[in-house]
Amino acid sequence: MRLDVLEHGHGRAARWFQKAVVTFMGHEVDDVVKTALHRPAFFGRPFFEYGQEVLRGPSFWSVAEREHLAAISSELNECPFCVRVHTETARLAGHRDVRPELAAVITFITRLNRAGVTQEDAEAVRAAGVPSSALVEALHVNAVFNVVNRLGNAFGWSWDSDEHVRAAARVIQRTRYRLPALVLK
Repeated sequence: MRLDVLEHGHGRAARWFQKAVVTFMGHEVDDVVKTALHRPAFFGRPFFEYGQEVLRGPSFWSVAEREHLAAISSELNECPFCVRVHTETARLAGHRDVRPELAAVITFITRLNRAGVTQEDAEAVRAAGVPSSALVEALHVNAVFNVVNRLGNAFGWSWDSDEHVRAAARVIQRTRYRLPALVLK
């Protein structure tokens, strides 16, 4: 269900920002941003601050690995919108091989999203060389995408074209998930 409010329910600063993006980028802002700009004090600012810390803050995981985890979580949640952009963002960030620690976390996240996990599952991840703090960081990536994927699927988020996906991934890389403070008031 596509919500009309995502297209027309924004404040003045958000409308100005969206027009500027179209003028300079040639594409509309993506649906995540449109959703964040609808009620920025309620959802946009807190969610983007959390997402920025999780996806670009200090971490055991590289940016590329976190973006890969984002794509995996999105795939598990059957959210093609997020799979596309985060696969591309991981590629831009230099994601190539999956090291054993990341493979162990992917197995854990897959089990968590499908059937649940046990203490033994967590111990297997730590036995693969993943510190407990890094497991928590991976769980935060999964949490961000459990929220975003559900919004995307419920609201029918979509891309205009493959070029729109690539442009959005480049913006994510450059901005590090930051939006101008003016539009998040």
